[in-house]
Amino acid sequence: MPALAVAAYWSCLLVAFVALRLNLSDVLFNIDELIPIKVSEAMRARDQLDPNWKFADLPWFWNRDQYNFYFYNIVAHGTVTLGSWLGAAPLPALRLANVVLQLCALGFAVDALRRLGTGAFGVAVGGALLAVAPGLVQDAGMARPESLLYLVSAVHVWILTLRLGELKRALLFGLALGVGCAIKVTYLTTGSLLMIAWLLSWDVRSWLLGTVALCAGVALGFAMAAPYAVLHPGVFMDGLAALAETYNSGLPPHSLPQFDLLKQARWISGYFLQLYGPVLAAALAAPFLLAGRQRRVAVAAVVFAALVLVYFIGKAVFFERNFSHVLIPLLLTAALAVAALRSFAWRFAATALLVFYMGYWSAQIAMATHDRDTAVARFEAANGLAPSERLPFDTSVDRKVPGRCDTVALIDHNDQWSGDFLAQLEAQGYRPIARYRGRFGALVTSTLHTYLDSDVHYLRCPDSKR
Repeated sequence: MPALAVAAYWSCLLVAFVALRLNLSDVLFNIDELIPIKVSEAMRARDQLDPNWKFADLPWFWNRDQYNFYFYNIVAHGTVTLGSWLGAAPLPALRLANVVLQLCALGFAVDALRRLGTGAFGVAVGGALLAVAPGLVQDAGMARPESLLYLVSAVHVWILTLRLGELKRALLFGLALGVGCAIKVTYLTTGSLLMIAWLLSWDVRSWLLGTVALCAGVALGFAMAAPYAVLHPGVFMDGLAALAETYNSGLPPHSLPQFDLLKQARWISGYFLQLYGPVLAAALAAPFLLAGRQRRVAVAAVVFAALVLVYFIGKAVFFERNFSHVLIPLLLTAALAVAALRSFAWRFAATALLVFYMGYWSAQIAMATHDRDTAVARFEAANGLAPSERLPFDTSVDRKVPGRCDTVALIDHNDQWSGDFLAQLEAQGYRPIARYRGRFGALVTSTLHTYLDSDVHYLRCPDSKR
């Protein structure tokens, strides 16, 4: 492929990559985005790099000792501080940092494909898939730790491709794994990538030394990334207990009214099929199309993703961001599968399918991010709607029927809570008069609804309520 064509391709891809993600708005998309800002303020006030949430002004987040997102909050503190020196507000600075982190993840990911010998076409496909992956696009606009996790997970795949002795690889992998666990403790599941690769290619008798090296690396990486958590393990465990309580008890609308394992499996699987269907098919096909190191990496990625899926199906709450560390290994596995197709026509057609399928949703996310504050207002103005009462989403959970009113607006996250409450209102005489259609109304419930764009029902109140 001519050098000029390669340069043009990557230039266009990088422009698209940044364009889908760049959002320097100071608008808060979800309350989680206050965490790194408030923790940073507390660290600055105390002149100490101790990101204990207890010292921050976060009363709505379990007012107790905790070190959740430890290393991300340290990185965010540096970002916010640097941004303040340059005159940037915290949220835009953190969102710009996300784009930089994801660009670094892209670099490690495509170099991993190069080291696996997938060729220029496979490397180009991998770059395109990462550019348009909906999860990466959404998380770039949130002041949360997922973009940092994308970088760490890309580094892990890259480490698998390095030509190292397995003990050195285990130690290096463990160091990065410890850093990932200092961001989110569930990142520990990424260790299965290396363990599965060992099962496929390594002398089982050497597992003991390898496991010791891996554990030593994890301990050292975690201690370097989260020293206060090591000094105060009780605080660290308190934060995990608070999270466990939420994930085991439920959090509407991201949980079912009554937990059911089969329904939870259908819900989570449905989300990934709707947003990544062809990518999942390509990743599952990869082990049958590949050989050698490529096959080992592909099998490890697929089994790793399956283990994470099984783990979170058993939790009462579904947040798609909990699968962030799985996305890049799966996307790269899909790229390997496409590059392994023998016919150029098939390779081109498969690439187009994967890119346009995910790209559609990523474009919706990018547009929703930029017009979320005005879309509903425009709809109401165009339809002459002036609701006397806007019902918050938790109204559907509490089933609080409005008192005196003329017109009510009810948010619908495409969840059972909203559906049941809407049926209750209609049974009591509330008459539907209009419906704003959000960009994600047809998707199963996710933070795409709660953070970006949900349907809104407008109902005329019965005469008895006026």
